[in-house]
Amino acid sequence: MGSRYRALIVYSLLLAAVTGAWLTRALIAEHELPPAWAIALCIAVCLFIWQFGLRAPRIGLISMERVPQIGLLLVLSPSVAAAICATASLLWPWLNRGYSQGSMKVAALRSLHNAPMTALMLLAAGHAYQVAGGRHPLADLVAGDIWPLIVMAIVAQVVNLALMALFFQFDGRDVRRIMTPVYVLTDFVFVPAGILAAVLYNSGQYAAFALFAVLMVVFVLSVNSIGGESPSDEKDRAPLLRLFEARRALHGARRIDALGERILAETRALFRFDEFYFVLIDRDHRQLDIRVHERREARMPWRTKPMDTGLFGWVTERAEPLLIEDWTQTDEGLRRRTEVTEKETGSLIIVPLIESGIVIGLLSVQHTEPGVYSNADLHLMRQLAEQVAAAVGDARAFEDLEDYRRRLEERVAERTSDLEKANWDKERLIAVLRERSSRLERETQEDPLTGVANRRLFSQRLAAEMEVALAVGQPLTIAVADLDHFKIVNDQLGHAVGDLALRESAALLQRLCRENDLVARIGGEEFALILPGLTRESGVEFCENLRQRVEAHDWHAVHQELSVTISIGLSQWDGSAEVAELLKTADIQLYRAKRAGRNQVA
Repeated sequence: MGSRYRALIVYSLLLAAVTGAWLTRALIAEHELPPAWAIALCIAVCLFIWQFGLRAPRIGLISMERVPQIGLLLVLSPSVAAAICATASLLWPWLNRGYSQGSMKVAALRSLHNAPMTALMLLAAGHAYQVAGGRHPLADLVAGDIWPLIVMAIVAQVVNLALMALFFQFDGRDVRRIMTPVYVLTDFVFVPAGILAAVLYNSGQYAAFALFAVLMVVFVLSVNSIGGESPSDEKDRAPLLRLFEARRALHGARRIDALGERILAETRALFRFDEFYFVLIDRDHRQLDIRVHERREARMPWRTKPMDTGLFGWVTERAEPLLIEDWTQTDEGLRRRTEVTEKETGSLIIVPLIESGIVIGLLSVQHTEPGVYSNADLHLMRQLAEQVAAAVGDARAFEDLEDYRRRLEERVAERTSDLEKANWDKERLIAVLRERSSRLERETQEDPLTGVANRRLFSQRLAAEMEVALAVGQPLTIAVADLDHFKIVNDQLGHAVGDLALRESAALLQRLCRENDLVARIGGEEFALILPGLTRESGVEFCENLRQRVEAHDWHAVHQELSVTISIGLSQWDGSAEVAELLKTADIQLYRAKRAGRNQVA
């Protein structure tokens, strides 16, 4: 599979050998196995949980898997439960493209690792449960059952975390960034559900067990439908949610040089490489501007070369990424395009940075060993490139503005030293420049019609409020408000009156909100409110007052035929949802208020 995966393969094979020996010996000692249909049903349940369950932080694994795992351990023998869950783990990477990063190699590797990991985890947990004096099968609950159940849950989690940590370590990833406290503790939440399912089944309460199963299915599908959907450009982030952190790290860089350093740091967190390139394209001079070049942790000098040079030129011409897994097997046409250097190349990725359909730069990672990079890495690199391209555009705009201001101030300073009368011109030009800079800054954060925050500032502020809420432990609620029947206002009274109504609505909401709240216009007649410190219940009360005040407002002062009401939907942050998920939940509540007759709070 290539040198990159060699350590992972060796580790996974050793794990499979140890676990396989234990599981085989245990299965041979079994006197009776469940029927084939029951085994198939249990495997299907595991796959269903993985497909639709709650997502664990950062790496996309499913934390609800403990429900069927613990349940099967308390109903069947540890060896049978381990075999069933291991079979599901073996199949899952082949069935879910997101989990395997769209790569057959990654699917094979994760199947090879996850199946024995699951089996070993359940065998160890089942054995620990028996040693601690746990009753099997568990048909009721008494005080004496608590300790063995706790031992079983802890052993399962410890084995799971230890094996996953080894997997990430051999894969070259930062284990500390992945094994967060939330990730470590999430699985314990669903252990009681697995225990309850086993007790209901073992006690013969099949009707109650069936009802419990139905409720779990409804719960899983409901949570998935509310929080699992995301825009198409976010669906592939599950393999490494580190990309979300990269976006935040890249945002706000005002100089290309500073941005280049951030790009290098984020790329180093995502990939192994011997050589890294961040290249900008100067189309006016038809040059490749190599802004950051690192070779074996040594910084190379900043330089330029013709735009059609080498493989960089090949990627620039075609605006398509290039993956070479093994340089010795590369097409002869690509070999002829390569510049002759003293360094060795085993594998490489080159991805174009595209803005508005134009290649503005390149990112490249290279390694002396073949097989280090695969299609999964190319997929990840392309996602990083999308974020880098946007950051480059912002940094260039800020850099051009800063350079313009610097040159202008230098020119004014030179003339001031020679001509005293030029002092007035200097101050005027500086004032104009400052006003222009302030206006540009304001335009990026302010809605031009209403003067309240725009969607961009809303997203930035909401992300910041999430961090504050998480740090101090206070609630955080957002509300999405929509002016009712606003199309009728525009159609019957005209767009000029509609604009006045929007401005008046924004000003009214701004006056009624608290000092630390944020009012933003996120759509045509749609506003969003950030309400720090409010739970959903107190937020509903707060927004009900807003609704009443809007309804009672003297709209005849704007136009004698104008009346405005508002519908509001709220959502309280649960401590883990992202901005898009929280906004989507509030939108759902807004639609509920609309369907209930409008001029309501939901």
